[in-house]
Amino acid sequence: MIRVTCPGCKSTLNAKEALAGRSRKCPKCGTMVTIPQPKAPPDLEAVLDDPGDQHVETPSQTKLPAFEAPERLDRQNRYLICDKAKLVAAWKNDGHGWMLKSGFGMISATRNHEQLPAQGNFKLVELKIDMTDEGLRLHGLAVYQLAPRWALTKLDKGDDQIVSSITGPGALNRDQKSVVRQFIKDQFMRQVWEDADNVQDYLANTDYHSAGVG
Repeated sequence: MIRVTCPGCKSTLNAKEALAGRSRKCPKCGTMVTIPQPKAPPDLEAVLDDPGDQHVETPSQTKLPAFEAPERLDRQNRYLICDKAKLVAAWKNDGHGWMLKSGFGMISATRNHEQLPAQGNFKLVELKIDMTDEGLRLHGLAVYQLAPRWALTKLDKGDDQIVSSITGPGALNRDQKSVVRQFIKDQFMRQVWEDADNVQDYLANTDYHSAGVG
């Protein structure tokens, strides 16, 4: 793989070596990115003959950063869980724990554990919030993929149990982005999110592969 930095949004992208010399649109911002030729590996003997080099990192030692799931929910942030097209549950640090979306509004997951779905394609969305001198401000968003079975049955067992069901980074489809956008408008006053251009752009664009912004 060839790693290249988008000149528009500065995102680090991976491209197949077969695409070297060609141009492709950045999946995040649409800027045309030219894929460079892969770098030739260093001459190992020449490196070893150079007394100024004390350490040689061979290709087998090089590792890409691995995804790390959060160990617990950030008490300053807000979280929601959605399926393919609708809000399923939400959490904020108010002592009520996870709340389920029902036909009668939001209800306690702890008191209604029999309504927790046992399987499905669920995404955990983290709304990243800062406390500033002007008050709460939304500054980013992260998406996590949850295990397809038994993930939501943990919602009644403690606030942080859901993180153990994260299987990797997730992405939102068009309907899910619409759900998150409406949730933000329903839950926060306008001044909390109106300056979060990165989040608004992410929820409005057709990028259905990125795991969030900010």
